[in-house]
Amino acid sequence: MNTAAAITVVVGSLIAAAGIIAYPRLRLLVRGPARLNEHERARLLALLPWRSSLDARQHERLPRLVARLIADVRFIGCQGMDVSADMRLAIAGQASLLCLGATPGTFALPSEVLIYPDAFYIPQTEPDEQGLVDDLPLLASGEAWHESRVILSWADVEQALAGAPHNVVLHEFAHLLDFAAPDHEGAPPMADADHWTHVFGEAFETLREHGSPVIDIYGGQNLAEFFAVAVEAFFQRGAELAIHHDELYRAMAAYFDIDTARQPPEFGDLF
Repeated sequence: MNTAAAITVVVGSLIAAAGIIAYPRLRLLVRGPARLNEHERARLLALLPWRSSLDARQHERLPRLVARLIADVRFIGCQGMDVSADMRLAIAGQASLLCLGATPGTFALPSEVLIYPDAFYIPQTEPDEQGLVDDLPLLASGEAWHESRVILSWADVEQALAGAPHNVVLHEFAHLLDFAAPDHEGAPPMADADHWTHVFGEAFETLREHGSPVIDIYGGQNLAEFFAVAVEAFFQRGAELAIHHDELYRAMAAYFDIDTARQPPEFGDLF
């Protein structure tokens, strides 16, 4: 390859790289801000059991966050699953609840959300107490990959909206919120995490030593999982969390700016 051809290849590669980097901004300029129409806004609120807990500011902000997530993230059905508009709204709506606080935290959007009809198998990568990794795959209802993808079981999404104690959407997107604050495991982005770290650290140790009637013992694995299951408990069982873990509840209510104990979610068969 002569010098001119080499220069052409290098320049072409740089132009292609610049195009990839600039593409999201160029796409935004072409299409304008993503928006939900009136029907979609109404369906979004109908699908969210926490709608009565949102104030006027949050009612305006939520559709914008949801519209952006739906526009920028690919929702992919697996094993023959057809992804409907309502499914996208329900998932994006729950994920966006985590970013509605008075000083909202944000997470990097995944490139895609994979939706399975039911629980799915994933290979195990974490060693056990003896340092061994099990060859058998693990049955899971959700998984979050850092800034890459979120995987969900639709059966579990439906059960959460009907009032089950576990919420796979909130759990996995809570991990993304945690990833956005790498300096503090088990904490969302915030200017001063000292109080949060103290409260969550004490609650984490209490769970490991004594268990909890509200918080799943799965959260005893580490602070990251504790944060994710605490988020589930806050949104699914807020009144019980406030009774058994008052300080933890108050820290979360202040951050998310939602009082799930005062205004219980309106769970029901939404699909």
